[in-house]
Amino acid sequence: MKKRFSLIFLFAPLAASAQLSAVNPGAVRPTQWLTGLPEQVFVFFDATTATLSARDTGGIASTFTWRRLNPADTSFTEQKSEPGVTASSLTVTADGGYRVQVKNALRDTAFSCWVFFDNFKIDTVTAFNECNGLRMEMTTTPRMRQGYTIYDFEAFLSPPHTGDSTFSGWQAIRWNAGEDIHEGVEDADEAWKQRNNSYYTIITSPPPLKTSDYSVAVTDVFGKSATYTTSYTVPAIAAYAKITAEAWTDGQWKAAAENPLQGEALYRVRFSPDKSRNADKYYWKGFGDANKNAGQSVMWSDSTAVTPGWVIPRSPYKNDWVDGYVPGSYTVRLTVHNAASGCADSTETALNITPSKFSSDAIPNAFTPNGDGYNDVFRFVKGNEPESMEHIQVYIFSRSGALAYRYEGRADEWQGWDGKRMGAGNDVADGVYYYVITGEGWDGVQYNSSEYKGSLHIFR
Repeated sequence: MKKRFSLIFLFAPLAASAQLSAVNPGAVRPTQWLTGLPEQVFVFFDATTATLSARDTGGIASTFTWRRLNPADTSFTEQKSEPGVTASSLTVTADGGYRVQVKNALRDTAFSCWVFFDNFKIDTVTAFNECNGLRMEMTTTPRMRQGYTIYDFEAFLSPPHTGDSTFSGWQAIRWNAGEDIHEGVEDADEAWKQRNNSYYTIITSPPPLKTSDYSVAVTDVFGKSATYTTSYTVPAIAAYAKITAEAWTDGQWKAAAENPLQGEALYRVRFSPDKSRNADKYYWKGFGDANKNAGQSVMWSDSTAVTPGWVIPRSPYKNDWVDGYVPGSYTVRLTVHNAASGCADSTETALNITPSKFSSDAIPNAFTPNGDGYNDVFRFVKGNEPESMEHIQVYIFSRSGALAYRYEGRADEWQGWDGKRMGAGNDVADGVYYYVITGEGWDGVQYNSSEYKGSLHIFR
């Protein structure tokens, strides 16, 4: 059964009568052999030499015999023998397993340990640059720690440096770029800077949009740090598409909520690729829903060679074109290109334009055009106005049948009736009048039934 390493950083005595220690090790971790024998792991930070020391705690003269593990056959090769002393040391110049035998008239005891020089370093960082992402991969020394048959500690240090394996021997890893490679991109994914302690990172959301050098900093489990910065810059070859939308609201263009864009017909909107990055060609396409254009067919397209500008799409309606969108569901797609690299990127935004609606509840039955600022105009009830209406006709008659007022035009442009004859003459008399309202929605729905006919009262 494989044993886990303890995280206790102590120099623990291995027996009551003797002790094995190391001079100024970078880290010491108690553990044990698969056979149950006690041992310690000593790690030396960049030491050119390191010393193991053993002594008899009772001060009895002994013979100290030092041996090193041969990983090929798990035998031990003698390194040094020192008789008639109470303490002995061995200069260690290579990683491996070591054993010291302490023998005197009273006892014959062996103590074991593992010694490592923490010579971890980053050798190179290689870039693999493609349109859909940049992969930065580092090569390190050592690529892995060697395991031995007598004791398996690979998981404690580093697994093989291949595939997508992570380095459990690394405590922390941080990638960085010398430039702000995602400048101006609000939704950039920065998770690539710390990617599960892997020897590589991938920048994909979006790929780098600025040429830059790259660096990586690694801290191993023993606390040693190594850094590396590329001596070269990696060109930004990817393009990034982003749609900016503005809707015509209250007589001016205002930023529109995105994905999906929603509103009433005739919904006027314009698009810009000004937040796109690393692109020099821009192509637009607008697609209509199945109700208007079977199978999401292309409604309109536009492109510009160099300068990104505003695109104001038009919609087909009654064998003509209108500046805006009629009821339905639409998709707008922006594709941008980087001419030098040939890389392209696309993004889409959806538009949902509400169908027409005209309820008889929108028509009031009285108003008071007396100039007091309250209920002075006969107009649709606030909050219940018709939606997505192309046009309406409003006719108001006196009780004798004379036409008192008429409006024909866009529903969203009607300001209401102020009680003046034909909207411009003298005030009409108080009393009962009759209205007839008809209309048609931008989706072709007709509103001309009896529910849009009735009486209204004028009071002053």
